[in-house]
Amino acid sequence: MAGCPLVVTPAEMVVRFGDPASVNCSTDADVQQMGWEAPVGATSTPGPAVIWTVEKLEDWQINPLCFINLKDTYQCSKKLNITLYKTPDIVSVSALDNGPMVEGTEYHLKCNIINVAPVQKLKVTWYRGNETVHAEVFNETSKVPANVSSTLRVTPVGDYNGEHFICKADLQLGQNGPETDPTVTSSPYMAVVYYAPVFKEGTDNKEVNLGENVTIDCSAEGNPVPKILLNYSSAVNVKETIRGRQKGISITGATSTNAGVYSCDAINEVGRVTRYVTLTMKGKTSPVSSPTIWWLLIILIAVLILIILISVHSYSKKHGQYSFVPDKANDGSEIPMTPQSNGVQA
Repeated sequence: MAGCPLVVTPAEMVVRFGDPASVNCSTDADVQQMGWEAPVGATSTPGPAVIWTVEKLEDWQINPLCFINLKDTYQCSKKLNITLYKTPDIVSVSALDNGPMVEGTEYHLKCNIINVAPVQKLKVTWYRGNETVHAEVFNETSKVPANVSSTLRVTPVGDYNGEHFICKADLQLGQNGPETDPTVTSSPYMAVVYYAPVFKEGTDNKEVNLGENVTIDCSAEGNPVPKILLNYSSAVNVKETIRGRQKGISITGATSTNAGVYSCDAINEVGRVTRYVTLTMKGKTSPVSSPTIWWLLIILIAVLILIILISVHSYSKKHGQYSFVPDKANDGSEIPMTPQSNGVQA
């Protein structure tokens, strides 16, 4: 009633189910009688104060009422605002879909909160590892304990494999509640996620020196563990390498015949991926020394000059160009030279 000269201390109470409770009601008015009306702890006194006390508060519907009767027959009262709470008996996470999860497919996880009150003060928070992924509050008004649940929709990726999903139930009881909100956390739910293979190295071009050793890594991750298939041209210096469940291609003393495209296929139930490696060869330095090369060039030039001289000489003979040295006759006189023409007498 408005204007009622009653003071209830504290005006609001938050009590854990089964704990004791004690509230004072007082007045400065001239009263004939005052007291508390309640299913448990009811009492009265001539005034000016009266205390309501309960050793174990277990009545979910209780609404204690402090009243006064004034000497002029005026009567008024005030209700105690009381919240009785209970933390959940169980908080657990389960899967609503048959597992394991498959990358890219939506799945649902359920957080079950058993026997909690009041539900309208409850907040459920979902975590993936240390990351908050979802939070939910409830609009129910019931004061008695209830079972509630929260659903988390998950579209997993490969990185979720082995991650822990946790839900935490908090009773947010406000400034009149405990210093720390009562909290119950579920056991971790470990996600098993099937995802397509992923190569540790991508498509690549390798340029190597002749005679160099080469390793092509075909390591891949995936769940289930992928099967690795290798595609390459066989050669005496090429072999497969195996390290645990991983495979690769090893080339010892690479030659020009090893140039080409090598590929690795990784296959599991979710998908198939291929990695390509193109191998090219650099030129190899000639074992012939530099001085030897110069001598070969000199000899080659000399041979070319000789061929040119011989060709010029042959050309001159064919065109009648001769050079004679005069000889002497038997008597010592010089023999006269007579010009010749193509078989015709002068």
